[in-house]
Amino acid sequence: MTTIYLINNSLTMNNLSFPDKESLEQKREKRILSIEGEEESRRLANNKDLQNVQEIYSSSYVMSIATAKYLARKLEEEIQIVSEIGERVLGNLGDKRIRMVNELQENDFDYKLSGGESLNEVKRRMVRFLSSLLEKHCDKTIALFTHNVAITCLLSNWCTKGFNLDNRLILNYQDEAIIDGAWDGINIIELIFDGKELVSIKRKK
Repeated sequence: MTTIYLINNSLTMNNLSFPDKESLEQKREKRILSIEGEEESRRLANNKDLQNVQEIYSSSYVMSIATAKYLARKLEEEIQIVSEIGERVLGNLGDKRIRMVNELQENDFDYKLSGGESLNEVKRRMVRFLSSLLEKHCDKTIALFTHNVAITCLLSNWCTKGFNLDNRLILNYQDEAIIDGAWDGINIIELIFDGKELVSIKRKK
């Protein structure tokens, strides 16, 4: 059996002012954790479910690397940086707000802005990367430090979709809510595979 933990940390600093010349994607990639986010990441290193992790992967985003560093130090493992599990590329917002784009994309996985990715495109790259992991690290325990939209897109490969009263996407697996529209603090979702066949999905935190 191969166990994969999908981990994201939404506790970032919002009171940052970047030079106007930097693109939205550059700003998003440089977001740092808040003090609370650092403290939660430090506690994450002691999470009992993660003590057998043998491989650690992170997106290139600062917030993901910063979340992974405490577990990597405790387990004496290196953090392998890969672009395939990076956050969705938003593209040119124009006069739209990110929340509006989120709702449009959650209702239409093929919708995308100019220069951006659709959720189906994110899903395809996440699935490809996961498939390569299952071949490379069969019967290991792996931690992927990634992002909420990327995780949602990957899970949609196996979960059924629904919407809550706020019109936010819900994902259910075997009648259990895995994604309920809310991402607070650190989230951990466990995937277990037998070869390349999914056995279970559980939200651990």
